[in-house]
Amino acid sequence: MILLYRLKAKNDFVFQRIFGRQENKEILISFLNAILMLEDENIIYDIDVMENTRLEKDRPDDKLGILDIRARTKTGTQINIEIQIVNQYNMDKRTLFYWSKLYTEQLNEGQPFIELKKTITINILDFEYIKVENYHSVFHLLEDCNKDYKLTDVLEIRFIELPKFRKIQPDMSKPLDRWLLFLEDSPKEVLDMAMKAEPAIEKAQKVLEYLGTNEEIRRYYDLREKAIHDEITRITGAREEGLQLGIQQGMQQQRFEAAKKMINDGLEDKLIEKYTGVSLSEIENLKKNM
Repeated sequence: MILLYRLKAKNDFVFQRIFGRQENKEILISFLNAILMLEDENIIYDIDVMENTRLEKDRPDDKLGILDIRARTKTGTQINIEIQIVNQYNMDKRTLFYWSKLYTEQLNEGQPFIELKKTITINILDFEYIKVENYHSVFHLLEDCNKDYKLTDVLEIRFIELPKFRKIQPDMSKPLDRWLLFLEDSPKEVLDMAMKAEPAIEKAQKVLEYLGTNEEIRRYYDLREKAIHDEITRITGAREEGLQLGIQQGMQQQRFEAAKKMINDGLEDKLIEKYTGVSLSEIENLKKNM
């Protein structure tokens, strides 16, 4: 009997195994149509998945690297999807950097710029980052004073923030809401409703369950979870350390300001040192700079 090992679809390694494999492209197509809100003649019917097997070749616990999904539609549109659990406070610059790489790598030497195709970057975040209420944000190149004028359609950057999604009542009529319920490890009865409305979600669930039966997959999953946990701990520790340093610097500045006032009032250095904690040498330096 094979025991089912419950994996989280939000784990970037598992996410890539579900959505980033050519044999699962029907799952990715459904997911992209939901994110891009494509319908009728604009719907994606086929796609080429550029598989990334880098993690299997490297140790996933070495560092928290990038596990993204890259695909190309039959019309040439480049699409990159990345799921981020850890807020490294650089997603705006990071996403522009990787968008630009994906965009420029389309051309070989000597090819004309007109051959550059639309490039879409999709960031799925398990933290809040964009300062708007809606959980799904879309960015283009628009003119400042004429918001309806788009310079070009080649740039499209999307952010999906899961904590904001968790605050709302999901709408089962919306394909993206159904897919996010899958990513959020929803209760069975909710997931059953989503799978009934979208067969590709049922396929994704079966892939997820299969991955949980694979011992090697579970090992990579656990290593990746540890790497994510370690990165969260590192960033949290660094921010707390920075906060404490800022508090200490602020208190020191307050002591210096108090010492300056006492110097102006003509108090003796010994009294200033006693009541502010500022050393005699620091008091002397303050006097020189006043």
